[in-house]
Amino acid sequence: MTLHGASVLLVDDHDDLAASLEEILSDEGASVARATTVGEALELAQRRFEVALVDIGLPDATGLSLLPELKAAGDGDREVLVITGSAALDDAIAAVKAGAYDYVLKPFDPQLLLSSVARALEQVRLRGEALTLSAALRRSEANLRTMVDTVQALLLVLDSQGRVVRANRAAAALTGVDVGDLVGVSWGQTFVREQDRDQFAEVVAALVGGQHEHASHDHRIVVEGAAGLHERWISWACSALRQTDASVHVYASGLDVTETRELERRTRLSEKLAAVGTLAAGLAHEIRNPLNGAHLQLRVLERRVEGLDGGDRLGEPVRVVQSEITRLSRLVDDFLGFARPTEIHASRVDLCEVARLVVELERAAAKRADIEVVVDAPSEPVIIEGDREKLEQVLLNLVGNAVEAGRAGGRVEIGVHPGATAVRVVVSDDGDGISPDNLERIFEPFFSTKPNGTGLGMAICHSLVALHGGEMRVFSENGTQVEVELPRRVPSRAQITERAGSARPRS
Repeated sequence: MTLHGASVLLVDDHDDLAASLEEILSDEGASVARATTVGEALELAQRRFEVALVDIGLPDATGLSLLPELKAAGDGDREVLVITGSAALDDAIAAVKAGAYDYVLKPFDPQLLLSSVARALEQVRLRGEALTLSAALRRSEANLRTMVDTVQALLLVLDSQGRVVRANRAAAALTGVDVGDLVGVSWGQTFVREQDRDQFAEVVAALVGGQHEHASHDHRIVVEGAAGLHERWISWACSALRQTDASVHVYASGLDVTETRELERRTRLSEKLAAVGTLAAGLAHEIRNPLNGAHLQLRVLERRVEGLDGGDRLGEPVRVVQSEITRLSRLVDDFLGFARPTEIHASRVDLCEVARLVVELERAAAKRADIEVVVDAPSEPVIIEGDREKLEQVLLNLVGNAVEAGRAGGRVEIGVHPGATAVRVVVSDDGDGISPDNLERIFEPFFSTKPNGTGLGMAICHSLVALHGGEMRVFSENGTQVEVELPRRVPSRAQITERAGSARPRS
């Protein structure tokens, strides 16, 4: 056996015995430091050593008194062997009970001595390696925890019932709940949107049941924000891991893809608007002239039958056809309004005045529907730069929609809320609201829930607001709220292009 590199402290006042021990240990590659008294031993103990050989019988004290001092000195990572005569076996046993690694009886067998020292040395080194590994694990755990807490992705560990076992700070920040308070919370029942809960439960069950090792899915979570409850789309990658107690945990990492999905939706909408605009311009040009011709001929026919017997009976179908042609003409006008490139003729516009005018224009229709229409606006003017005619068109359309969607005995409100750089105009009703599926399509051309709707009204409003560099947002919560945000000054065309397609429906 070899003790190469070992550091040994020898505490013995017998010169001959000590010399023999030094020789035996040195031949095996150990470095030996010797002390003859307790005082010398305590002084040498401040240096690094791995194994101490201590004679119980020392001139100034018993070797037993050195045990706690030697084990605690320095880094505290060392072992002590006691040397004793046969007559002092009880002392040796007491020393082991007090923490000595082993004892050596005089006269000793050199091989047994070396074997005991080697075992003690191995114990010290194994313990040192364990401490080193433990420290490395703690550092690694700290690094991983720091990474988990600083990464922007949502990280969750869920039990088999979908309850949170662990969560990182990103998940806490998004949900507005402290990390500690998330533990034990049912993620699906607390945060997942009701329409997505079944899908979430199926994914967790499939992972826990072993049908899948990995799964990817998207679901919406409902969180509290400055403006109240709102939804975020989260894209999840999940894996199942069996624990030591045979339970299964689901490890899930999620990315907030709300803005990405919104950008994709805007891109699809822009493509549709562009395609429909090209089609509408061509169709409107081809259809308008024949419609005008048919309308004129019907007027001639109507005058000719007026003097004939049964003229009223003959004139009724003519008037019906005229009414349908008029409706088609309005549809063509909508096509042209949607497709034709529009220029902004900007001037100073008082949005409070525009809001009050629109309410007066819609008051008769609202009265027929038994709906109260009110304006919530400052008494002083709220001035922006814009095209008054086009802004009136937007608000007329929105208030008209709100009156149609409202309930008898209900209320429609148009609010004007000025800000430093922009003004928000909010049109709200207390009707049945808009379903989430329809809300996603609210600005698509030709999409309408009205039996006779063209599906171009909201698309045109969106285009006109975008021309002003503004944004439209639609919320459906206890009725419907349409928010139009307009800058105080009309941006340049380049800035408007960057913001085009910025409609944001929200449920």
